[in-house]
Order: sequence, then C-alpha cells, then structure tokens
Amino acid sequence: MPRVIKHPDVRRAELLDRAFVLFLRRGFDNVSLNDLIADAGVSKGAFYHWFPSKDALIAALADRSARDQFAAVEAVVAECRGDALDRLNALLQTGFDVKMAAGTPEQLAAMVSLLRPENAHLYTRIVALGEDLSRPLLTRLISEGVTEGTFDTFDPEGVADVIHGLAARISSNLVQVVDAVDEPAREHAIEVLTTRFRLHGLIIDRVLGLPDGSVTTLSREQVETMVAALPRNY
Repeated sequence: MPRVIKHPDVRRAELLDRAFVLFLRRGFDNVSLNDLIADAGVSKGAFYHWFPSKDALIAALADRSARDQFAAVEAVVAECRGDALDRLNALLQTGFDVKMAAGTPEQLAAMVSLLRPENAHLYTRIVALGEDLSRPLLTRLISEGVTEGTFDTFDPEGVADVIHGLAARISSNLVQVVDAVDEPAREHAIEVLTTRFRLHGLIIDRVLGLPDGSVTTLSREQVETMVAALPRNY
C-alpha cells in the first residue's frame, strides 16, 4: 500500500487535535512530551519539527483556539447593521451562540475541562491570546459608540479590559454548576450564574453611561440550556 503523504498543515492540525484531547483527559501537568509523542504515533524528530517543546505546542493550541473564537466574533460584529450598542450586544452574545451551535458533548466537556486547575496553563494562554485579538475590535466599537453619542466613557480600552475581566470571572461559576452534588445545589449554582451575568451587564451599562438593562445578558432559560448540554462526568 502506498504511503499517504499529508499536507503539512493537515498533519500539524492532527497533532494539535490529539494533544488537546490528551491534555483534557489527563490534565496539562500530567502529560509529558514523551506522552504526546507516543500518542501521536510519530518519531521524536517529526514531532520536534512541528513543536520543539511542550510550551511551543501549548502556544500553538492557544493561538488556534483564540483565533477560531475571534473569527466568529468578528464576523458577527461585521454583519450587525445597528448602532454601537447593537454591535456590542451582538459581540457579547456570540460566545453563547457559537458554543451552542457547535455543542457536541465532547466539545462542551472540553470547554469546562479547560477551567480545571490542572489545565490552568492552557486556559490562561487561550484567554490572554483571545483578549489580545479582541481588544482592538472591542476598543474600536466602544470608541465609535462614544463618537456617535451612544456611550459615555473617557477610556474605551479600559472598558474593554473590564469586559474581558468580567467574562473570565464567570468560569468559576460555571464549574460550580457542573460540580454540584445534587439537584438543589445545581439549581442554586444556576441561579447564582444567572444573577452574575445580570450583575456584569449592569456594570457594563453603568461604566458606559447606559440605562440599566441596555446590555443584553443571558437569561435563566439560556443559562439552563447551556448547562444542560454539559456532561455531568468529564
């Protein structure tokens, strides 16, 4: 049988996919470079050609994930024909829509597994790269809102950082829902998560000089839809 020669980009993507699954299954700190090479089924030389170190592989994984997420956000904002508030709400809603549209159990389990302490190294890289990619877009959107009179703030980039910080903080609340030991605890965690989304929306409203309730946040029904799709065991 003739040897199958894959395009370098395809081969690199396959190695990243396998590494990502292995990290999620065992945790970043419990996977060595030799584990990654053995799982990939390639020689050390071939693996090192793509990723000379574990950190290099993590950087590649984080970059790919962050760029995929940003592409979805950028497309939604570009298609929105409303004012700056409409565009901001479209941007903030995209995360939910993208996750649910691609919400296979494996993908959703991966999303929550990234929030585990043992995967903090990878999650932190993804968040940082995502913020670096989206900060200019979010800052520009807020600046346009100030110019058109929709928003009132003296520091658009600072507001963008506030929004990123609030989004990152939600991760611990999501883990609390998944970790709930029984239905009453789960219901309480869902209520806390819903309330936290509402609080963050009000914070953004006020820092942008908007009436309370202007920034759209996830409803209780949307939160329940999101967490219902998450596997209990991952």
